[in-house]
Amino acid sequence: MLTRAARRKLRRDAFRPPAQLAQQLTLPWLCPAQMRWAASAIPTTDSHSRDSRRRKLSSLSLRQETRSLATAADVQSSQDGSLPFDTISLPWGRQSSRPELSQLQRFDVTKPLIINDGVTTVMPTTQFKYGIGGDPTELHQNLYACLRVGRMDRAAAIIQRLTTVYNPSAPEIVDAHNVYLRTMFELAEQSPSETSVEDIEGWYKTEMVDKLIVPNAETFVTLIRTSMKFLKGSEKDKAIRKYLSMAYEDGPGLLEEINASPEFSDDEWDALIRLQPDQFDEPPLVEDVLKQFSTPVGQALAIQHGLLPDPSLSVRSIPQKGMGLHSLRAALAMFELGQDVPYPHDMEGTKEDKDRAYAYMRQIRLEEDSLKAATERWKAEDAKLQEMGIHGVLQSKPLQALMWNWYSTLLPCVVEELKAIKKVVSTPSAANRADDRHIYGPYIENADPEKLAAITVQRTICSVIKTYRSDVNGLKVPNLALSIGRAIEDEEYQSLKRRQEAYLRKQRSMTRIRLVSQLSKQKQESNAQPPSSLPQYIKSKHTQFPLNVKTKLGALYLDKLMQTAKITLTREDPKTGKQVSSTQPAFSLQLGFHAGKKISWVNPHPELFEKLQKESVHHVSTIRLPMLVEPKPWSSYDVGGFYTVREPVVRLKEADQEPTAYTNAAIENGDMDKLLAGLDVLGKLPWNINGDVFRVVLEAWNNGEGVGGLVPAQDDLEFPQEPPSDATFHERKLWLRKVKEWENTKGGLHSQRCYQNFQIEIARSYLNEKFYYPHSVDFRGRAYPVPPILNHIGADFSRGLLKFANGKELGTVGLKWLKVHLANLYGYDKASLGEREQFAMDNIKEIYDSATNPLRGNRWWSKAEDPWQCLACCIELKNALDSPDPTRFVSHLPVHQDGTCNGLQHYAALGGDEAGASQVNLEPSDRPQDIYTGVAEIVKEMVAEDAEAGNPMAKFLNGKITRKVVKRTVMTNVYGVTFMGAKDQVLTELKAIFPQFNSVPGVPTLGTASMYIALHIFRALGRIFNGAQEIQHWLGECADRITTSITSEQIRRIQDRYEGKPYDNEVKFKDTHPNGRKRAQKLLDQSIETFRTGVIWTTPLKMPIVQPYRKGSIKKVSTSVSNISVATRPTTVMVDKRKQLQAFPPNFIHSLDATHMILSALKCDEMGIDFAAVHDSFWTHAADIPNLNAILRDAFVRMHSEDIVGRLAAEFNARHAGSMYRAEIYATTPVGKKITQWRKLQRGPGKVKYKQGEASFTELAMEAKRQQLLRSEKEEERLEGKRMITPTSIYLAEKNTSALASHRLALLGETKEKNSPRKGEIRKDLLKAEAEVIEDDPSSVTTAAIKVPPVDAEHSHEAEEDGAIHEDAQELRRAGKIAVWLPLTFPPVPKKGSWDIKRLRDSQYFFS
Repeated sequence: MLTRAARRKLRRDAFRPPAQLAQQLTLPWLCPAQMRWAASAIPTTDSHSRDSRRRKLSSLSLRQETRSLATAADVQSSQDGSLPFDTISLPWGRQSSRPELSQLQRFDVTKPLIINDGVTTVMPTTQFKYGIGGDPTELHQNLYACLRVGRMDRAAAIIQRLTTVYNPSAPEIVDAHNVYLRTMFELAEQSPSETSVEDIEGWYKTEMVDKLIVPNAETFVTLIRTSMKFLKGSEKDKAIRKYLSMAYEDGPGLLEEINASPEFSDDEWDALIRLQPDQFDEPPLVEDVLKQFSTPVGQALAIQHGLLPDPSLSVRSIPQKGMGLHSLRAALAMFELGQDVPYPHDMEGTKEDKDRAYAYMRQIRLEEDSLKAATERWKAEDAKLQEMGIHGVLQSKPLQALMWNWYSTLLPCVVEELKAIKKVVSTPSAANRADDRHIYGPYIENADPEKLAAITVQRTICSVIKTYRSDVNGLKVPNLALSIGRAIEDEEYQSLKRRQEAYLRKQRSMTRIRLVSQLSKQKQESNAQPPSSLPQYIKSKHTQFPLNVKTKLGALYLDKLMQTAKITLTREDPKTGKQVSSTQPAFSLQLGFHAGKKISWVNPHPELFEKLQKESVHHVSTIRLPMLVEPKPWSSYDVGGFYTVREPVVRLKEADQEPTAYTNAAIENGDMDKLLAGLDVLGKLPWNINGDVFRVVLEAWNNGEGVGGLVPAQDDLEFPQEPPSDATFHERKLWLRKVKEWENTKGGLHSQRCYQNFQIEIARSYLNEKFYYPHSVDFRGRAYPVPPILNHIGADFSRGLLKFANGKELGTVGLKWLKVHLANLYGYDKASLGEREQFAMDNIKEIYDSATNPLRGNRWWSKAEDPWQCLACCIELKNALDSPDPTRFVSHLPVHQDGTCNGLQHYAALGGDEAGASQVNLEPSDRPQDIYTGVAEIVKEMVAEDAEAGNPMAKFLNGKITRKVVKRTVMTNVYGVTFMGAKDQVLTELKAIFPQFNSVPGVPTLGTASMYIALHIFRALGRIFNGAQEIQHWLGECADRITTSITSEQIRRIQDRYEGKPYDNEVKFKDTHPNGRKRAQKLLDQSIETFRTGVIWTTPLKMPIVQPYRKGSIKKVSTSVSNISVATRPTTVMVDKRKQLQAFPPNFIHSLDATHMILSALKCDEMGIDFAAVHDSFWTHAADIPNLNAILRDAFVRMHSEDIVGRLAAEFNARHAGSMYRAEIYATTPVGKKITQWRKLQRGPGKVKYKQGEASFTELAMEAKRQQLLRSEKEEERLEGKRMITPTSIYLAEKNTSALASHRLALLGETKEKNSPRKGEIRKDLLKAEAEVIEDDPSSVTTAAIKVPPVDAEHSHEAEEDGAIHEDAQELRRAGKIAVWLPLTFPPVPKKGSWDIKRLRDSQYFFS
């Protein structure tokens, strides 16, 4: 009852006036994330801990009483002990967000999250021998794999190899010993022996103590648990006290870690605390701890993660007829979606409780046994055909039966391979030393062969199905092999038990840290560090499969599938008329060239492709489907969403190591809690399939109609007529081009129909279900549903099939918005709201006809801009108007509120641009402004002028330019679309306008016409936008400097080399052989001279955004299929400067609109409003649109009331402190001539060799030395620094920023035209402001001077720039520029305009 009352209050709050809603949304300061953090740093112990290291632990007498202590998942005490907890509804029922989640707290701008993952470290590698070798990470991954399958001898050999790489103090080597000891203990628990304790302690003494490896808390925990488990009486007590004393001698902080360890069971932890009576009070009783589960959140989390039994799933203890709980669980083994899961009629609780429990059990079964369920369905299909006497004929067999045949023939090969693996790994010899099974064997030695076979068949056929739009990337051998390898890895980690244990350890640790503090007799602040010396993201990396292992495994099973998968074709012999059968491979390997590179890809048989187009693909795959219950709340990087399937919360490519590290660290620090909560809000919204629309779709599909974007069964594409034999070369070339276009179009339609088939089958499966979409984000923070095929982010077809499962009465306001929504969907979305409402009433007959006779009537709905969504709205509006009281009609249709070119809205707000604000509906107005129509009108004028001047291209296009032609280019221009990208966008629209285009004089192809239009669109944009250009220029300038910068650590290494100091690798690695040192020195020299710093910033939600664009590093993997080249992007390779520059402005804007969306989602959930989002399109019920609009406006206002760009600049300054960047200056300026003259003086025998215009690393070392002397406390050293002259000091002394040659990319709306007046004006203002900033720079102090001849003003470069990125001295000379190292500073933030963001509150068309 309290739950329902709370929900009623939330509903009342949802209808409060917008002004009151606005007061509840608060946005504090936007700052970077909180802490500077080093990945390999060894946690230091504070002075108090060091001073007390040698104090002996006081008496450790044993209490006689023992009591069991339960551990809570969340032990926050209830504030109100009388508050009851609905144990049935909360685990699955709706929980509104806490108010503080929609508010952002201030955090320290000077301490951004920084991960130093050894960017100046050369990772030592060891040679492979019997599959053991590689870099330290690969050795750790191999170690964990061996321990998982119990290969202790092999694991011991790996640790010996790690010992040769790491110094004893390295946390990585301690972690390796700890995981080995823990496995020894677990194996001893399963099979105890008399030597169990002796073996474990022996390893600790001989392999750790004798080799000077310092144990940490995890080591002592395993030793203590061993004593508790296998020793008795006084011997046990003595051993435990010994280890506690040893830990205390290393500092109280270490003992606190042990006492808070989550590895102890409840009984073990209780005994441990009672062994320390002088340190702790008596621990509480079990009942006392269980009382702390009285909080609804605590109990819901505990039940959800399996830490407490769920009372709603218990069955009465009474004699039963029929199925009890035991038989119910047995029946789950035969799970079939919606069929064979018995409904829990005998469960206590209401009908709603039983429905939730039923859905939860089905979801768990769907995830845990998806492969088994799929193979059972394949088998059932094949069995039906066997009964009918049909054997193996492709034309007669459904796809599922074919998959069963392939699975059946593949399975024996998989079984034989696993046997071979066990034999090779168990008996290494000289004969099998080079066998790849040594490398990948331990990772799958205990794998289920049936699952391996099913994964291979399923992933391959799914890749074929999803390969649409003529995209062969999914079938490239490297991509497909990695896909299969990742699926095998995921299957190994899919255990629900493993995920529950990980969550349990985390919650136990939190609980015990608090309890230890409460029970301690010496009340003081805890000195305990986190339970592990290694960051969690590094430990999680150790449990993964190495890239080469995944590639080899995927290629191995793909090869076996291609060898065993066959199809049988039957054709009529044209001579005899008899049926002739032929068995052929279902898949073949094809080699060729793509984009100039030799590649191999899997080529499905053409008949198989044809079958996929025509037949049902139902039950081909059951992974990543919509969920039947609310998704699991996100709690870590890969814990959330699905209950048993591992899915990362941030979508990153496997090669992107740096973004993965930052994301894991931010989640571990708690920085991304609000983002994770926002994803939970998006995920718990229930959906249904719109049955009315689905029936129309199904009828049209079965009839083969191409209505509303459906691909027709028979296309009307005619093969281009071949020219006569005497045709000219040009005519034949044009014909070949048309043939290629015909083939591409034909293949695209073919593949798209396969994809739509898949969507329709999923909709059919979920037709009578309530389902949910777990969400994840990309590296910019933009949210996407995890199920990829049918979701609301898809095109109009998939959106029209979906509706909200929850309904809400329309009311007067909702009825109005339903009509407005229909007008928007039809394309009449730029009129006033009143006119849009009237549009629906003016077309009411067409609306009724569409709803009543969608395929046999006038089909008015099919002419809409979004036809299937328009049909859904027609049906909804008709049903509402036909009801007794339309205002009381319960509507389930999502109503959209779309932003007006959302990127430009953010730019206008950032710059305070009044003109820009009015163009994108930030400024209040009576009618909505349409930027797309404005650009289209300007382009029309330009084309008309050209036509009057006689331009044949303009004459052909005159009168053909529409809003739709320019819309995509205008929309994406703010997100960094290139000119060629814009050309392709326009070409797509022109093909729709001219479907039967034939070349005419002056217009040879539509491609040339699209280039002409794209050029005019860019020019039109340049006329309209001004305010956004300054922000965009500043962002580009910052990215330009960051991507050509050298970090302070790299500078230190370069200075050490310059001063002749010996090479030293990171302290955790051992020194290598002299030959190895030479190689390491060479690699280090390459490493420290590489521009590897990408653009990183922090969103207002404290999510670190790491641009992943780096020059690809290729790793070749030898497999049974072919030698596969796999791309990797470690942090040691150079950044891709052009991509970093091009992507930073749009990615920054994307991160802001993602923040706005998440903030709005959290507030809507707090107010009880259903909320869905497609980036900058927000959905809710029609009745809630006014409240949603208030929330959207207020979140945007509060975001942009802060100095977002100023805080970004502050983060950049903190993040890149001490760095220097390679700037380019014009050689003919006074400062350029001085630097050139200085460099000439440095040439000569015994001096540095210079290339003209080049900034050498010797100069960088000299400048580092100068800066070091200037910062010295000794007067003589500071004077020496002032006397030093370097190119940097010359530039800083001149303070002439106009000499800088900036090559950031084009401004918004610009083409590549040189000498743009607007470009020069912005650059001049920016550099002038920067000159004022560096006026008082102490590093510019110098007492020396370089005299050069006066500069000819005629040849002086002030503002000229060509937009090119010059990488070497030769290019610099051609451009008249020279390079110089400068301190990495950033230009002052552009001055904000006068427009007041608060005026947005009155704009009714901001989102409409």
